[in-house]
Order: sequence, then structure tokens, then C-alpha cells
Amino acid sequence: MKKISTLLAAVIAIASAQALAETKVDLKDSGQSQAGGLLNKQEANIGNVQGKGKSNVKAENVKQSQAGGLLNKQELNMGNVKGDGKSNVTAKDVGQSQAGGLLNKQEMGLGNVEGRGTSNVDVQNVKQSQAGGLLNKQEMQMGNVKGGGKSDVKAKNVKQSQAGGLLNKQEMNVGNQEK
Repeated sequence: MKKISTLLAAVIAIASAQALAETKVDLKDSGQSQAGGLLNKQEANIGNVQGKGKSNVKAENVKQSQAGGLLNKQELNMGNVKGDGKSNVTAKDVGQSQAGGLLNKQEMGLGNVEGRGTSNVDVQNVKQSQAGGLLNKQEMQMGNVKGGGKSDVKAKNVKQSQAGGLLNKQEMNVGNQEK
């Protein structure tokens, strides 16, 4: 009986070790842009890891922009994970901009996790801007987490601006961590 329980414990330990994923992302001088069009959408996730795991993201000079169009949407997450785990995000010179259009939406993210876990976020020179349009929305969260856990956020020179339009909304959270 003892051999079976020891064997079972070893199998569980191996299965648990295999279920953990780890990513390391070093991203520099990267961008996404869209001009003109109708019903455009942009995304950029970055650290990823589905299930339990850990992500280490270093990002510098990452830009996302959208100009013109109708019903455009932008998104940029960063650390990700989606399950129990940990994300470490160090980001410098990250920007998101949207100009013109109707019903545009921007989001950012940065720490992420979405399960029980921790996020360590150290950001500098993060900017989000929106100009023109109607019913535009901007958001920028930062530490994130969501299933209970801990977030540690260091932020320097973080800016958000919105000009023109009608019924626009701006939001910036920072520490985040829901349960």
C-alpha cells in the first residue's frame, strides 16, 4: 500500500510539474497600426500562458495605433497567464493611440493573471491617447490579478489623454486585484 501511495504521489508531482508553463518575452521596438477602414480590430497579448504558470515580460518601445474608421477596437494585454500563477512585467515606452472614427475603444492591461496569483509590474513612460470620434472609451488597468492574490505596481510617467468627441470615457486603475 505504501508503494502505491508513493508511486501515486510521484505521478501527481510529475503531472503538476508538466502542467506549469513558463514564458519569457523580451520585446523591443514593436508595433501594430491600422489606418482607415470599417469595423477594424487590433489585439496584441504578449506574455500568454494558459493554465498554471509564470510569465516574464520585458517590453520596450511597443506602440499600437489606429486612425480613422468606424467601430474600431484596440487591446494590448502584456503579462497574461489565465490561471493560477505569476507574471513579472517590466515595460518602458509603451503607447496606445486612436484618432478619428466612431465607437472606438482602447484598453491596455499590463500585469494580468486571472486566477490566484501575483503580478509584479514596473512601468515607465506609458501613454494612452484618443482624439475625435463619438462614444470612444479608454481604459488602462496596470497590476490586474482577479482571482485573489497580490499585485505590486511601480509606475512612473503614466499619461492618458482624450480630445474631442462625444460621450467619451477615460479610466485608469493601477493597483487592481479582485477576488
